[in-house]
Amino acid sequence: MEYLALYRKYRPKELDEVVGQSEIKKILASSVKNGTITHAYLFSGPRGTGKTTMAKILAKMVNCESPVDGNPCNKCDCCLNVLNSNDVIEIDAASNNGVDEIRDLREKANLVPTSAKYKVYIIDEVHMLTTQAFNALLKTLEEPPKHVIFILATTEYYKIPLTITSRCQKFQFNKITNDDIVKRLREIANLEKININDDALFEIAKISDGGMRDSINFLDQLRSFNNGTITINDVYDVCGNVSISEMTQLFINIRNNDAEKITDFFENMNSKGKNFNKFFEDIICFLKDLILFKENVNIKYIKFDIEFIKQLDNNYSLKEIFYIMEKINILMDKLKNVSRQSVVVIANFLLIMNSLNDGLNNLNENRQFDDQNSVNNDKYEMAFEFTDVADSTDGKLTDDGLHNIIIHGRDQNESNTVNKEIIINNTFAVANKDIKKDLQNKFSSLDIYLTDKKFSNVAGSLLDVTIQVAGKGYIIFSGNYDAIIDKIYNEYKLCSELINEIFNGDYTFVVISNDEWNKYRDEYINNLKNGKKYVIKDIDKNKVINSKVNKKETSIVDKLFDLVGEDVVEFK
Repeated sequence: MEYLALYRKYRPKELDEVVGQSEIKKILASSVKNGTITHAYLFSGPRGTGKTTMAKILAKMVNCESPVDGNPCNKCDCCLNVLNSNDVIEIDAASNNGVDEIRDLREKANLVPTSAKYKVYIIDEVHMLTTQAFNALLKTLEEPPKHVIFILATTEYYKIPLTITSRCQKFQFNKITNDDIVKRLREIANLEKININDDALFEIAKISDGGMRDSINFLDQLRSFNNGTITINDVYDVCGNVSISEMTQLFINIRNNDAEKITDFFENMNSKGKNFNKFFEDIICFLKDLILFKENVNIKYIKFDIEFIKQLDNNYSLKEIFYIMEKINILMDKLKNVSRQSVVVIANFLLIMNSLNDGLNNLNENRQFDDQNSVNNDKYEMAFEFTDVADSTDGKLTDDGLHNIIIHGRDQNESNTVNKEIIINNTFAVANKDIKKDLQNKFSSLDIYLTDKKFSNVAGSLLDVTIQVAGKGYIIFSGNYDAIIDKIYNEYKLCSELINEIFNGDYTFVVISNDEWNKYRDEYINNLKNGKKYVIKDIDKNKVINSKVNKKETSIVDKLFDLVGEDVVEFK
């Protein structure tokens, strides 16, 4: 006997069997019951959420000889045969998207049904139609025959012309909740005598991202993979994802400053051919849950994950977590343009490790994890700011050019900022768009220094700043993180050496916060409007730059939305 895939075998045949979409089911049943059936429906939403299934059920509902509260009886000749008759026509717009196909549809739509009350056209992925095809379809939607109903389905609603959508009743299908997916999977597993534990079911639901069809397909695949009891580790093996326990161990290794284990982790991922971007998406979601857990936000956790979240709770501050998420988002963009992804990933995670642990000098050593991955449960709040580095000249300026003049001076008096102001002034005085564009192009080669033994650390810091103004011999950079700006000033001489190597010139630079940059830019524009001219000034070697910047505070939830998007945060 031919094997039937589970998603086909258990495709719903009536509204009550459809998982989720309760409001849509209620409206459609009421419309059929009250005889208020319209000529055109538009079903939109993510894949695997029931659009085509609901369209087929609706085709039976409108033609059923004995409907029960709007539902098809599934007993009459029409319910049993209509989907296989000439009265229900399914069209895949992805492969039949031309104007000729739609004109043919218009001609056949005028023919009366052979046995049913209504001729139903189900056009799947309707957004794939050409402009000419949409125009041809519009003519029929404007003046449809009384015996014809159109059901349009799409995953990309925004691509459909307003002239089409305005003539349809619109229904937005939502992603199915993890709880509903698990409930349905459990029912199917029981019917099919598939042994699978709850952790594995919840992980399938999470991986399927709200798609019922994907989750059933995955269960079908797992049944072939393991004839015994299916566990969460089987799920990870089949889908190629990294387990929550492995992700947790990665963060343990980062906190323990264990570069060897971090390198081995990513080399192992690379050798197994695992997708780095998919892994980073999973990390972002995991860290999102960790943030909300730390903030005592009442969200829905997968029971299996919460124990791992608790392991990291007391060992990472909120600022550290946001820093990691921001770095990962930047890294994901970088990976689009590199061939040897594993090298860039390893380099960036070692930089993340170094950046985080640079600020741990004054903290108690027993905050590290022990060999059994236990954690110190004492509450603490780790300062995200990097520890100040004392000047090697004991406060005495040398004659080694500006490298030793522009030093970090967070403890200096605020009046000792004259060189910063002079360098900003001089940069505006020599500002040149062509030079800036040339330097920006050269600055894009910074990635190759991430694995350079000498420059890797400072290269990672410089990736977080942007060239705002440049001219002959001067540059203004701006950045979003105080800690990164501090670190660049702490390593000013090495940063300057790298910058001059990349730009093949001799440049003096300052790094300011983005908020500071906005202030200086506005001031510069106003001065130009008022006729003020900027002239080169001499730098006072008896003054130092104070890199301290004032940052605008942002709420924890705002930061989280900025990083992962509002739709990813699931509140209970």
